[in-house]
Amino acid sequence: MTLLEIPFGASPSRRKRKIANLPITFVLLFVTISVSFPGLSQTGLLVPTSTGHPDLRVLSLRSMEIDAGIVRGYARVNVRQVFENHTGAVQEGTWRFALPASGAVGDFAVWDGLTRIPGVILEKRRARAIYRDLTTQRIDPGLLQQGEEEDRDKGSSGRAADRSSGGAVFSVKVAPIPALGTKRLELEYQQEVPWLDGVGEFRIAFRPRDGEPPVAGSLRVRVTLLDGTLEPPVGGGLELSRTGNEAVFSGTNVKLEKDVVLRFRPASSAPLTVSAFRNPSGALPDGLALAPWERPSEIPPEKDGFFLLQYRPGAGATSPAAASGPAESSHRAPLTLALLFDTSLSHRWGGLEAAYGALVKILDSLSEKDRFVLIPFDRSPAPDTAGVVAASPAARQAALVALRARLLAPGTDVAAAVKAGAKAVGGSGRIVLLTDGVGPSGDLVAARGGIPLFTILTGEETRESYAVASAALLPLATATASSGETAEATLFYRRLFETAAPAPKPTPSMSRRERGDVPFTVSGGDPKLRDVYAVLTQPPARGSLSGWIGRYAVPLASATLMLRDASGEPLSVTTPFPETALEARDLPRRWARARVDELLRLIELEGEKREWVDEILALSRRYKFVTPYTAFLAAPRSLLRPRRIQPGDPVIRIEADPGIVSASALLPFGKRVDLVRRPNSRVWEGRFLVPEGLPDGRLPLRIVLHDVSGRTLVETKYLVVDGTPPVILPDPPGPAAPGRTLRVSVRADSDVVFLAARLGEGPPVPLRWDRSSKRSVGELFVPPGAAGARQIFFEATDGAGNHGFARTTVEVR
Repeated sequence: MTLLEIPFGASPSRRKRKIANLPITFVLLFVTISVSFPGLSQTGLLVPTSTGHPDLRVLSLRSMEIDAGIVRGYARVNVRQVFENHTGAVQEGTWRFALPASGAVGDFAVWDGLTRIPGVILEKRRARAIYRDLTTQRIDPGLLQQGEEEDRDKGSSGRAADRSSGGAVFSVKVAPIPALGTKRLELEYQQEVPWLDGVGEFRIAFRPRDGEPPVAGSLRVRVTLLDGTLEPPVGGGLELSRTGNEAVFSGTNVKLEKDVVLRFRPASSAPLTVSAFRNPSGALPDGLALAPWERPSEIPPEKDGFFLLQYRPGAGATSPAAASGPAESSHRAPLTLALLFDTSLSHRWGGLEAAYGALVKILDSLSEKDRFVLIPFDRSPAPDTAGVVAASPAARQAALVALRARLLAPGTDVAAAVKAGAKAVGGSGRIVLLTDGVGPSGDLVAARGGIPLFTILTGEETRESYAVASAALLPLATATASSGETAEATLFYRRLFETAAPAPKPTPSMSRRERGDVPFTVSGGDPKLRDVYAVLTQPPARGSLSGWIGRYAVPLASATLMLRDASGEPLSVTTPFPETALEARDLPRRWARARVDELLRLIELEGEKREWVDEILALSRRYKFVTPYTAFLAAPRSLLRPRRIQPGDPVIRIEADPGIVSASALLPFGKRVDLVRRPNSRVWEGRFLVPEGLPDGRLPLRIVLHDVSGRTLVETKYLVVDGTPPVILPDPPGPAAPGRTLRVSVRADSDVVFLAARLGEGPPVPLRWDRSSKRSVGELFVPPGAAGARQIFFEATDGAGNHGFARTTVEVR
């Protein structure tokens, strides 16, 4: 069985260990000597279940191949790994890996022997229902999803949008791994490339965050730069041989202790450049060169075109601020910082250690002219007794001593801490938030009150709320390196210690609501631009790369885009919006990902709306990437079709090889159905009716195929007759108060794939499984004017499409 989960903010240490009322000094020491769970690398590590830690005598990495392409500040990476079982017993393992904060999974496949089983994008509820059904039949599918309902944090609201859309940590259950055999896994993901001082830096983290690095029996890496020129190699990284714009490594018995690091400069020094893609015919011409990871079927036909405007302020130049790091504090104006440190129970082990290290680095970078206040927080911020003080060595040391003596406590109220920090520093200060990001964040934009917020996340995922509210964000989970500080970390600390506070100008980290609109104007024609979003997550700073991606409806020979730089000077570029442009084939998926991120931000702020969720599902399927509402399911195609039918369901559908000339189905109740080929396809289908009164259960179905040579092929499939509506048993709700939320819980059949509740005529709210209470639970909002007895209606749908209903009464007072 191959199960791929993405537990939100829950590393193995958080699930298996308990700690309470321990001072931070003890926790940090314990992290140093006692962490035994395997760390995470960006490429993947398979840990045998039998040992609980990497063991080369049981499972080893036999081979790994990586192909990556970089263009327009965007990288697409394919990872293929083969693991070998050295024992005489069938093994099970867990495949763990991490993606960058901007990473998005675009493909997934498992191998069953010599057969590759690619993943298919499905709605998460349906994917999980099919997965459960297949595993009961001793079939081993692979399920890749963002988040896991059973592992959701208690502080989460229960919405799928509480998950981040990127930066996730993945763990994959892999079984069976044959005795003395191998298991092959494949993953493809996309990520943005950070820029610093006019130089892009692409990095693949090999070395795990904790533990010894694994050894690859053979390793092949190929990185192709499709625009720009390569910079000299970086010391401490994997030694890549270079030919033109391609960097390659090949070796045997390679210890994965050095990261892949590639730096490059853009092909153009122009501050503004525009790329476009439009494919109105829906088909790519014959002979068009495709990248190794591209498939023509992944380029959907679009009437609209897509464009990307890239902005490189001060391309090729280095500002005085860039020439000096944070430690050069004598060359900048004094700063006032509120340092907020998360001391909740969820923030422990490696995350707590990383946050403490970042805090020490910031404090060491302050001069005595600077002022600071250190505010620990959990369910509430600690009382500010000393207030803002001068950053003398004695004051900094005293603050650290007081922090290390503080006890870890349950609960996290990040918004309250940010509000306290804003109050402490006043209008001229800055807030630095160090947290793991676990639990609800609250409205951080309102809490900071216009004061710049700099966030350091030590957890395993990056939530939308932190990206929206922060002037700069550093996810330490993906910013560690084996070859010096990463570009992301350097840019973050540089922006924190800038002489001038970041101006409230449009940045990719702001939501469209904060931006108001796109920051450029169009003249010389109207291409009908729409749905424009910021990408390339860096703010417009000198030597960085920012961008805006959108759609255009009207092709034009030329139009002029103009924006103003930080000093107010106008910058413009004249560009065509072509009728047909096929080179920038990455733009449709990048736009779809930006659109989904915007919808997730809206859902986080305003709650789920059916039309927003439906659009996320449609974009995920159309452009093939995982969202909090969708999943990849890797299983034979014939098993991904509905496996349960109701009496009256009229169709059976199969896919056969081109050489098949006739097909029929022999039903278990004595009926023969002749199947008809659909035009211009390999799909055969026929209609039939299940007799009324046929008992529920699993029934065999024989498929008879005849090919062009006269051979007859017979294959047995199984269908499950299910005509029984699901049963819903609500728990009696307690009294409700107007204007408050009401928690409801129900028990339902195990084959239910969708379960919702609504209060009176209110909107339906999905109910999610809660492992601790062994119920499906949710929260209903009680309108302010409600009073008296009110009806709660429940609806459930199972895998066969049967609908079940129930109701109960709640007293509102």
